[in-house]
Amino acid sequence: MTSAVTIPRHGGTGERTAVAARARQVVKAYGSGETRVVALDQVDVDIARGRFTAIMGPSGSGKSTLMHCLAGLDTVSAGKIYLDETEITGLKDKKLTQLRRDRIGFIFQAFNLLPTLNALENITLPMDIAGRKP
Repeated sequence: MTSAVTIPRHGGTGERTAVAARARQVVKAYGSGETRVVALDQVDVDIARGRFTAIMGPSGSGKSTLMHCLAGLDTVSAGKIYLDETEITGLKDKKLTQLRRDRIGFIFQAFNLLPTLNALENITLPMDIAGRKP
């Protein structure tokens, strides 16, 4: 994925659009040498708060990799990822786990759901682990 997707920070009324997540010059590479595969190559993207955003492209274009990096589920090889104004690319595992638990809602495809839980239990599992009520 080598294109830049940017959401305008100002709407037609001149008001600032809040950004929930953003990536700056993000590179994600797997392997090294001749077997190195670059899944994300200098990607810039802003995800607006309170809006639906579609990440589209052909199979293998880096959509899932981008989403995993934006959510802090995968690390980047270079560049920076921000959730709100918090840079997450340098966070230690414990802080990153707390941030994901407290601030990110991520709905995976069926293969990532726990089959022993119903839909509601799968959705509320992070809150249950944190000892919070929905």
